Parts: sequence; C-alpha cells; structure tokens
Amino acid sequence: MQNSLARANVTGLAAVITLFGLLLLASHSNELLRQIVIAPGSSADLGVEAACRADELEEEQLSLQECQLLVVDVQIVLSSSPAWFRSYQLTLSYFGIAAAVFSIVTAFGLINRQSPPFRLAAVSMGILLLIDLAGFLAAVNTGPLLRARYLWPLLLWFVVHLCALVASSRLAQQQSEVGSE
Repeated sequence: MQNSLARANVTGLAAVITLFGLLLLASHSNELLRQIVIAPGSSADLGVEAACRADELEEEQLSLQECQLLVVDVQIVLSSSPAWFRSYQLTLSYFGIAAAVFSIVTAFGLINRQSPPFRLAAVSMGILLLIDLAGFLAAVNTGPLLRARYLWPLLLWFVVHLCALVASSRLAQQQSEVGSE
C-alpha cells in the first residue's frame, strides 16, 4: 500500500511537471517570438498608419477599430519598454525555454524511475523559480502598461514552480529517509 501510494505521488508529480513544462515552453516561445517581431524601428514604432484593408479585415473578421487597436498594442509595448528590456527578455526567454525542456526531461526521468530524479526535479524547479524571479524584477522596473501585462502571469508561474519545488523536495526527503533505513 505504501509503495503504491509513493508511486502515485511520483507519477502525479511527473504529470504536473510535464504539463506545466509544456505550457511554460509555449509561454517562453511566445515571448521570444514577440520580442523578435516587435522590434524598435518597426512600422508601428515609426507611427506608420495601420494598413487595415477591407478585404483583410473581412477575412480575419476584424473591425477597423480592432485593427487599429492591435497597432496601438504594439506601440504600447514599444513605448513602455526601457532600452534594456528587449535584450533582457530575449535572454530570459532563451533560458526559460532551456529550463522548461530540462524540467520536461526531468519529469520523464521521474516516470522512468531513474536513480536521482527527485533531487534533479528540485534543481529544475529551483532554476525555474530563479527565471521567474528575474522576469518579475524586470517587469517591476518597467512602465505601468508592461507591468500590467507581465506581473500576474509571472506571479502565477512563481507559485506553480514553488509548489512543484516543495513537492519534489518532499519526495526527495522521503526517498533519502527510506534509503537510510
């Protein structure tokens, strides 16, 4: 009974880490794409009028006002971003992608019952917490519009990674207690 409960805990933790790892991979990939596409010197940054052609609006099922608001959204990002923010976010996204892949691989190790998976899972979650903290510190030091966009998702990721860190640390502690008996 104790062994089957322990297996269920490990499998559940692995499933949670895999799911959130995939979601985080998508999130950091989207941020990377956003930072690559929304670059200083783009037409939105230069104040070029939105090319909202009627046929494209109909095809995308957008109103003219929605099209113009999309351009304004890009202008908000560009005007609210300090000079250091774009390169910082690009770097953070690269590290986030690597850490998300590492967490997914670690979760697969938990499922396959490799020998040091719990400590590796704790390390993986610790790395993700540091990335969350770095993103949070960057968002706090931007304007109010970017803070509104970045802070809540970062806080949610921080809580998710903290919970996964506590769970993996607890399982690592249980494993070391069982191994020392």
